[in-house]
Amino acid sequence: MLKRIEVSQLRVGMFIESLEGAWLNTPLAGRRFLLESETDAHTLKRSNVSGIFINTAKGLDASPSFPPSTRSIRPPAPASLAKKKAAVVTMLSETTVLLKGVFDAARDGSDVTVAAVAPIITQIAGTAHRNGDLLLSMTRLKSKDETTFLHCIAVSALMIRFGRYLKQDEETVRALGMAGLLHDIGKLAVPSDVLQKETTLTDDEMHVIRQHPMHGHGMLSRQADMPEIVLDVCLHHHERIDGKGYPHGLTGDAISQYARIAAICDVYDAITSVRAYKRAWSAQEASTWMLERKGYFDRPLLMQFLNGVLQS
Repeated sequence: MLKRIEVSQLRVGMFIESLEGAWLNTPLAGRRFLLESETDAHTLKRSNVSGIFINTAKGLDASPSFPPSTRSIRPPAPASLAKKKAAVVTMLSETTVLLKGVFDAARDGSDVTVAAVAPIITQIAGTAHRNGDLLLSMTRLKSKDETTFLHCIAVSALMIRFGRYLKQDEETVRALGMAGLLHDIGKLAVPSDVLQKETTLTDDEMHVIRQHPMHGHGMLSRQADMPEIVLDVCLHHHERIDGKGYPHGLTGDAISQYARIAAICDVYDAITSVRAYKRAWSAQEASTWMLERKGYFDRPLLMQFLNGVLQS
């Protein structure tokens, strides 16, 4: 869909159809293109362009904005918002305890069963439907001890949301949620001093880290009823479209849509969350960084995620 925006609304990831006004002084004049760098965005913002026409079918839309009059219409009552937050906190507390139990049992050699994980998915799916934005915002601040569990819960919620946005059937949506919840379970086989290292990993340490998809796939595949989507995502969520991912260096269509969805959700949560060694990036910073990573992600899916899933 074509849409006119103000120059101030311009952001990396938009598809520029045409420029309005005195734009001949810009080197970008007369082009239809995907805006992929902050440098080009800065050039346009400093030019004499008075307006920009973007194509939201090919790139990002403007960030949602509302006129002052609509912002004041029926604001949520504080008590109601507090009640919703309390419900999300309770859900996160309960699911974290349940997930920790699943992981601890797996660390001790027990199998990870669908029956053990199903109640967690039910809670996450319900909360993602009712209070999705609150759920995701409250998983952003992770203590050192909670990082693994809240990251898995957040990725699960994002994958459930993405699946629903793509109008997948509910069985597939639940499988995506389970895949997000268990995608990193292979890290149980990685020494904690490597996982929690706050400085640059050595080549040997990176090799150890890159074994976790295969460790996880081996653990989960012992269950005959484990959904194939879960096994696929666990093994392939670090593959890249350009073939530079791991563990198998798959390219293009050799990577399933489900693994491509997982790659986007996994990275987005990781870079927008607080860690001991870094601040959380804003949604805008994360979007820009992900769009600039050519070859990392499925481009159409990434656009749907940034334009649709995060805006829904």
